[in-house]
Formats: sequence, C-alpha cells, structure tokens
Amino acid sequence: MAEILDIKRRLAERAQSVAEHLLPNGRKDGHEWRAGSVQGEPGKSLGVHLSGQKAGVWTDFAGGKGGDLLDLWREVRGVSLVEALDEARDWLGIERPTLHRPIKREFARPPKPECRAPNARVRDYLVEERNIPAEVMARYKVGERGDVIVFPFLLPDGTLAMAKERKAEDGAKPKPTAAECEPVLFGWQAIPPDAREVVITEGEIDALSWAAWGFPAMSVPFGGGGGAKQRNWIESEYERLDRFERIYLALDMDEQGEAAAEAIADQLGRHRCLRVKMPRKDGNACRVDGIDDAEMRACIENAAHLDPEGLKRPSDYADNVIRLFWPADDTPAGYQTPYGKLGDKLLFRPGEVTLWTGATGSGKSQILADCTVDWIKQGSRICKSSLEMRPHQLLKRMAKQTVGVDRPSEPAIQAALSFLDDGLLIYELTGKAKVDELLDVFQFARAKYGCDQFIIDSLMRLGIAGDDYNTQEAAIYRIVDWTISNNVHTHLVAHAKKGERERGGAPDAEDIKGAMEIGANAFNILGVWRNRKLEDEKKEAVEAAAQAVGTQAHAAAKARADDLAGKPGVILNVAKQRNGDFEGKVGLWFDVESYQYRSSADDATWSRRYLPERTAA
Repeated sequence: MAEILDIKRRLAERAQSVAEHLLPNGRKDGHEWRAGSVQGEPGKSLGVHLSGQKAGVWTDFAGGKGGDLLDLWREVRGVSLVEALDEARDWLGIERPTLHRPIKREFARPPKPECRAPNARVRDYLVEERNIPAEVMARYKVGERGDVIVFPFLLPDGTLAMAKERKAEDGAKPKPTAAECEPVLFGWQAIPPDAREVVITEGEIDALSWAAWGFPAMSVPFGGGGGAKQRNWIESEYERLDRFERIYLALDMDEQGEAAAEAIADQLGRHRCLRVKMPRKDGNACRVDGIDDAEMRACIENAAHLDPEGLKRPSDYADNVIRLFWPADDTPAGYQTPYGKLGDKLLFRPGEVTLWTGATGSGKSQILADCTVDWIKQGSRICKSSLEMRPHQLLKRMAKQTVGVDRPSEPAIQAALSFLDDGLLIYELTGKAKVDELLDVFQFARAKYGCDQFIIDSLMRLGIAGDDYNTQEAAIYRIVDWTISNNVHTHLVAHAKKGERERGGAPDAEDIKGAMEIGANAFNILGVWRNRKLEDEKKEAVEAAAQAVGTQAHAAAKARADDLAGKPGVILNVAKQRNGDFEGKVGLWFDVESYQYRSSADDATWSRRYLPERTAA
C-alpha cells in the first residue's frame, strides 16, 4: 500500500526524523520537538509529539494550527495535500509498483460541450424538483443546453475527461457525449484540494445532493453493480484517490448498490471504505423528501466498514459464549454418548467434525451405531452414509441395540424400526461415493429433514486412493467447511495404520491412516481398541470355572473369571477434543446379546432400553 493511511503510519513511526527534516532549527524537548512556528524558526510555540499514540500530532499555539505530519508537511513546504503525499513518499523511499499492459490503454478526449450555466429549464428542474441549490450546480460546473443537463467529468487539473448529458425530466438516463473516453469520477472540480474524506454516489444528481448537505462528493460514471463497471474507473482513479483517508460509499440502497459498494471496497481497501445506510433509496430521494442535514450527517457518522465475511468483534459472539457456559434447557451444548463415565465430558457440538479411528474389527462403527440409537432418544436427527455395510445389515445391528436383546420378536423389530424412523435417515450407496455428491445429499437432508448429525462410514470409501494425500486433504477440508457452514456435526470413520494393531492399545491422533491433515482438521479424535487377547482369556476363564464346578479348584477359577470380567474389553480413547476440557481413556464392556456397550462391569448398570417393556421381546 502507498495510500494516505499507510504513509501517515510510516511518518508517525519516524516522527522525530520527520520533525528534524521539516523543522531543522527546532530542538527536542522531552517527548516533543519544539519550534517557533511552521516557518521553522527556533521557539516553543509549535510542538510535535514524538512517541506514543499521539506520535506525529502537532499544534502551533501561536498560529492556531495543527494536525498530523502530512498537515505539517503542507504548512512548512507550502504545498497541497497531493504534493505533500508525493514528497513524503520520496522521503520514505516508497516507490509505486510498475505494471505493464500488453496493450496500453488510450482514451479520446471529448469535445467541449456547447452549453451555458443553468438559468432556464435545467435550473428550474434541479432547484425546484430535485432540491439542488444553484451554488452547488456552479461548483460542479453543471451546464444547460435547452432542456438537457450537461455533467462535465473534469480531472483535478481541469482536463475534460468525459461528459454526460440527460433530459431535465424524471426517469431520463444520462449518456456520454462521446465514445472511448476515460472513465473517471464526476465531481473532482468541486473537491477541496486538501479534503481527506469523500462521499461516492451512484449518480451525478446524488453527488450534488450530498454536496448540498456540505460533504465533498463524487459519482461513479456508470451506475451500480460490480465487475468492470467499477473496475475500469478505479484503474484510472486509483492513484488520485490515495489522498482520502475515508471513502463513504453512499451508493443506492438496493442490490446493485450493494454490489458496487463491495466491488469498490475490495479494490480501494476495506480499511478506509465505509458503507452509508440512507433512509431512502439514494441521496437525491433523501433530498427531495426533505431529510435534514442532521439526519444525513448521522448517516455518515454511523457508516460502517464493509468487513470481510467472518471478521467480527468478540462481543458479536456474546450470546453464543454465554450459552456455552449456561445452555438453555431446550438447547443442549451438544449430544452425549450413552456411556455414564463420559457423561458431558465429551460432547458432539454443532459445527464440528469427529474422527473415529481404529483397526479393522475394533468396533468403531458398532460403537458409533450404539451412540446413534441414543442420540435419537436425545432428540437428534441423523443422516448416515454407510458405505461399507448394506442398510438391512446395519439395521439388524441397530435393532438389537434398540431392543436390547439378541433375537427380538417381529413386533419388537417393527417397533425398533419405528423408533429409528424418528431420527435416522440412511443414504443407500454401498461402495464408493464422491465427496461433493455425498455433501449434496447431506445438504438435502439438512434442508428438508432438519438433520443435525451426519455420519460418513468410511473415509476410504470416498473414492480416494490410500496414497493420494492431496485429494484426502482436499476432501477433509470440504467436509469441515460444509460442517461449519451448516452448523451441524459430522462423524467420519477412518482406519488406523497397521502398526497400531501390532503395537496394541487405543490409537491416537498419530495412528490415523492417510494424510496428516485428516487428524489435524478434525475437532475431536476418538480411537477404539478391542483387546482380543483379553477376550480369549475371559472365554477360557469362564470355561475353566464351569469345568471346575464341584472341585476344589472352582473357587480360584471363578475368582479369576470374575477378575477378568471386571476388566474392559474395549478402550475408547478421547485423543483430541478441541472445544472440551477432557481428553483421556475410558473402558467399555461389550454385551454380545444386545450389541450395546457400557462403561461399567456392574450388571446393574446394563439396563438401557428405548422401547416400552411390552415391545422389547
């Protein structure tokens, strides 16, 4: 950047050097540079702050002047603001970048319009019907030719770059008087040479209206909208607009005006462009309806920066932050697992992605199905894409988990499926699916059915090669972006590396198979480990105890079987929880009859039913 705000900042950072350069006969006095006046003689009437937040601010108490270092530069050198900016750039060693076009743009200069100062139909129309004072017309050099209004587009040096004319009647459209002219702003002839703020409007009469309220104003040459309509004139005016610290975009209050404001702010800098909200469609409509100076000045004072989407202040999130501490009764912070030892220590929150990982056969998909049943009870609606298992096989498992028995009756199965209907949608595509196609289906389920949790089982079934890390990275980015933008929770199943199975123990973030970005972009990582050795030991101990009944060895065999039964056969490792306080391991016990998991070996805690007793058979 090399516009005024950047130059002001750089000068303020070198305030003492600037003061010495401009006022060499002055001297340092504490935290200020002192001189007699802007003429540079020795004395104390003029002081320049050299450090702190006021670095560069100066006051000449004798002459009643003051400002920033660019104002001091103007006063000492006796130059205009534009000249002061150019000299300051040279002193700072700032060079504008030089860019070359394949073909140099050339423009025609229009012939000088044959017109006179308005004193008949044009004057009456602008004064009586559009409420534009005659002295404003004079400042902007508006011309009259019969019943035609002439708007001259003059450059700051007085060169006529283009001209437009229109009938002095409502609804008439202004048109250029000549082709191939340079697109520039209308109104430079009325802008004070040292003005640092300007209002930009969507039409010439709107610019005249803002000038009537006392604001320096100019108009874009070709109305609202984005694209080339704004880009072309900005290319011509970019350097000339460097002098403005604040650019107020008082474009029309409609879709085209908003598009123009966004396009202009993007190029001229959102840090200095502010959107003006008006009580009527445009500036002249406000003028015609009699909106007074005070209300329009308030519009300028309340103008807001066109911040990029997503850039907010902390207080903008106040309601959301408060709800995290004190969630409303009907809006839980997230869904829980059905495992009592975890409780609310692990939550599946909106706008997050959870990665479930583990070796093949570890039970990660089975635990996820067990949780899904409980989430339905908690009020969630889930869309599941099971790419590794046929829907009827998946539902057989979930029916057992819902009813809580190994072989439920037909009525119980019907009741279980009816229960699942309330909160589960299945996307039937066993095989490989592309990420964008899958997210399109999820988007439909979100919009039509209000699903707030989504399950992808599994990552390897998204049609991405195991060694294609770039595509894996792009896929996880798409899934995370979609999840956040829709404020839902997505569960993604991913296999662990083979080494995890050989090493033993619950996998963590480093054990995920594939690109490292998979784990890095997940909000939560849950690793599942099935202790097959313990399972074998439990089975052998139970058999040994049964065989020892009636013998002296029975007590010891039963004690060993009981001891092993108290050890969890599955470990669930909360390896990462970005927005939670808990990370750690929890033991789970698998009930082969119901396919449910529990977080305790105590049989008394194993009762988890989702159907009325009469149907659970």
